[in-house]
Order: sequence, then C-alpha cells, then structure tokens
Amino acid sequence: MEEKAEGTRPLEVVSPIDGSVVRTLRQATLADVEQAVSTAVAAQKAWAAYAPERRSEALWKLGTLLEQHAEEVARLDVRCTGKVLRDAIAETRRAARHARYWAGMADKLYGQQLADVPGRLSYSKREPLGAYAVVLPWNAPAHGFMARTMPPLACGNAVVVKPSELSPLSALRIAELALEAGIPRGVLQVLVGDGVVGGMLTSHRDIAGVSFTGSPGTGRRILMAAIDTFKKVTLELGGKSPIVVFPDADLDSAARAAVIGIVTNAGQICAASSRLLVHHDIADRFIDDVARRLERVVVGDPFDEMTQVGPIVCRRQYDAVNAYIRSGVEEGARLVAGGGRPRGLEDGPGLYVAPTLLDASEGALRITREEVFGPVLAVSRFGSEEEAVRMANDADYGLAAFVWTTGAARLIRMTDAIDAGVVHGNTTLVMDSGLPFGGFKASGLGGAFGSDAVEGCTRTKRVTIRTAAGPLASPWPGI
Repeated sequence: MEEKAEGTRPLEVVSPIDGSVVRTLRQATLADVEQAVSTAVAAQKAWAAYAPERRSEALWKLGTLLEQHAEEVARLDVRCTGKVLRDAIAETRRAARHARYWAGMADKLYGQQLADVPGRLSYSKREPLGAYAVVLPWNAPAHGFMARTMPPLACGNAVVVKPSELSPLSALRIAELALEAGIPRGVLQVLVGDGVVGGMLTSHRDIAGVSFTGSPGTGRRILMAAIDTFKKVTLELGGKSPIVVFPDADLDSAARAAVIGIVTNAGQICAASSRLLVHHDIADRFIDDVARRLERVVVGDPFDEMTQVGPIVCRRQYDAVNAYIRSGVEEGARLVAGGGRPRGLEDGPGLYVAPTLLDASEGALRITREEVFGPVLAVSRFGSEEEAVRMANDADYGLAAFVWTTGAARLIRMTDAIDAGVVHGNTTLVMDSGLPFGGFKASGLGGAFGSDAVEGCTRTKRVTIRTAAGPLASPWPGI
C-alpha cells in the first residue's frame, strides 16, 4: 500500500521506550484526502458488486495473512506505543479473528419481508453507505484497525483509514496485506497524519459514514461536522469504568481483576476499570491486598519477556498521568501504592509510570471523575447496594462496569441498575467480534461490534412491488 502522506509536513513517529524516532513519514494534504476519497467512491461500486462470497474470501485471506505476520505487525505496535510484545501479539491474533468473523457475515446481511396488503410485495434490503472513514486511536493499533474496518468492508463499503499519528505503522502494513489478500486497490486506503487530516477526511462531502474512537471532545466535533451531509456516525469515546466489590465476592479473584483491569496496556484502555468501589466492611484489607499486587507488577522494556507493563505512549500523555496523580494527592487522596516512576527506572528515557493506587474515599475528586488513561486506580467506599449504584453511575461516562458478588439476585439487580453499555459480572473485560460493545452518555454513540456494526455502516432500503393482475385501481372516478 502506498503511503498517502506526501505533503510538506513531516511526521516523526517517536518510541516511548527510549525516545528514538521509529520512522519519519509525510502527512497527507488536502489533495491527498481528495484523491483518497474519490478513489474510494469509484472502487466501492465494484467492491459492492462482488458476490458476497468473493468479498468473504478476500477478508478471510486477510485474516490468514495477518495471523502469519502477527509478530511482525505486533512489533510495529510495540515500537510505536510501548505495548508489551506478548500483549501486542495476542491483540494482533484477535484482530485476525475480526477478519474471519466478518468474512462469515458478508453473505448474511438480511432484509425482511414486510406485512402489506394482498397484491403488493414489500421487503427491505441492506445496502452499503459508500465511502466510509475510520479514525483510530493509538492504544490498540492493529486490533482497532481490523475491528473497525472489517464490518464496513464486509457490508460492501470502501474504507479510508486515518490511524493515530502516534501509531500508524501497523495500519500501513495491514493495508499492504489487504492488497495481497485480493481486496482491490482503492477499497482499503490509509492516510497518515494528525487531527487536521482526520478532520478533512471525516468532514468530506463524499464520505457517507464515519467510525471514530477517541476523546469526547473530538467525537462531538465529528458529530457536528457530520450534520451538513447527514453522515452516519459511530463513536466510541471515553470511559471511567467502576469495579464494584461486595463482601460476599471471591475477594482473591476480585483483587486480581482490579489489578488486571487497570494495568493492562498501562491503563490506556477506554474500558479500564479505573474506579474501585469497595464495601466498607472489607475496604481496608481489600485495598491493602490490591496495593501489594500492584507493587509486584513488573514494569519495563516491553520487548523483555518478563515485563508485564510498558511505558505511557507519549510525553504529553505521560505528563498528564503524572499531573492527575499529583492532583489527587493535593485534593486529599491518600497515595497507597505507586506514584511517579517505578523502582529501578527512576532514570532513563522511557516514559514509565508505576501502577498507582489512590484512596479517594473522602470526596469526589478529579481523579475519581475524569478519565486518566494511565495505570492509576482510585478507590472509594460504599455502605449499601443503593449507594454502590449511585456511585457507579456518578460519572459522565457509561462505557463498561464490573461487579463482583456471589449473590445471583444482587448481580442481576446491579446489571439492571448500572448505566453502562457493557456490564460484567465476576470477570475482567470481555470483547469479541460478535458481542455488542458501545457506551452510554459521553462514552459514545452506536456500536462497532456484532449486529450493531451492520446498522452503523449500511442503510435500509424498502421496496414495494405491485403484484396484482389487471389495471391499477383509482381512488377518483374518471382518472
């Protein structure tokens, strides 16, 4: 796949591991965006005309190729983001599953036969939107690429992808594999650049649908820009997900889940369980247990097989995470574990933050309300089930939630009462191609997994055909 970034502005991709420049690219210009979209519009018509089985075969082959090149692609993501290599390989293999799942869905875009009157046949059909834009975040580059591009491709759209300027390399490589898999040139393109490029792409008059993953502020701007041309928009935005622990829970598993939920990918996950809500009766000992586990987490070089958590993705995010930790302490939270750089990594170029636990039970602090996007867990205490629900819902976000209890009735009550798009009971985060994943409130709009994804990248056409014999009846005599 040719890199479309042939403008005058250079883009340096910098590694958070050691500060080195991984690669220098050139950012796309307005002319590049215009060319990419016009190419997509033309290529989409031929792609949509393919028999579904033919589209399915190309997507399946892409999944096979990605599986074969999983470590190569994963290493690109590690160099860009600091993601632990073991995790990056696992993510890339899960990304290949998205291709296989949607390969199986390409011929299952069903319409409906609709009830009508005798002498008429009415039915609906799903049609692709046309040229479709995908704007990706930096935290799961390969996985996000496949998760967001496979549904619109399976449905017959052409897709133009704008990966994060922090992690564009795996997107460029996967686009090359797509050509090798038999996806025609122009059907899947990549534009390299910053938010300016993303804005030009998502506001383009000939883009009919947009999938965006990122901050609520940018999501609002994309939604407003979409109004002019009535684009379909799917947004996955921020999160401040609670993990609620009751005294009857499997406390060993719950403590393990609390750690996994906040340190995976250095906490740089939209659904990270960053708010720990724990019952008063068990709070002190449970907090101590979580703190001990956090202090045992191995932070360091993501290419080292012993490492469990790598660095923060970039200097700006590193500074923001540390600012949140300082803010929490200044507002009255007690620093229980972590804070600052990990032991043994006090010096050096890597953007490392120790897994951090703040006891914020004295009030609603910034650290308990705003998305940190780092390995920082804020703890609050509750006394009743009703209070736990109130605290869990006391956030602008509503993406995911986690409840730990052995009481089946309580678990059902909590899943009903919590205002989030995805609620987990006695488990860590679960995601799969066929499982819906979308947020409430400021966490987004629509969904990009399962049947929700079909809704987001197709349009419904209703067809009515008169089948009755004889002349058309008239309501007006003599007409």
